[in-house]
Amino acid sequence: MKGKSLHISDDFSEITTKTIDERNRISLGGVIVKLIKRVKIYQNSAGELLLRPLVEIPASEAWLYNNKKALTAVKKGLKEASEGKVSKLKIS
Repeated sequence: MKGKSLHISDDFSEITTKTIDERNRISLGGVIVKLIKRVKIYQNSAGELLLRPLVEIPASEAWLYNNKKALTAVKKGLKEASEGKVSKLKIS
């Protein structure tokens, strides 16, 4: 997937040093949140690597993230609910 670039302005802190094994693998055990199973890997011109955790969502739910108006409404509703701004709905 060459050609896609990502511009990073965040600061990074060193968290550990790992050794690459004889099969060119590296274990990230204990470094990454256990729920993360996939990462996107980026490399800059200096050869530095950045791992960005990915979370997959079902295709049937992807529409929400592609519909800015709906996503904004859901976020607003979740925020209001967390603040206790709820009311009972009377269904006839």
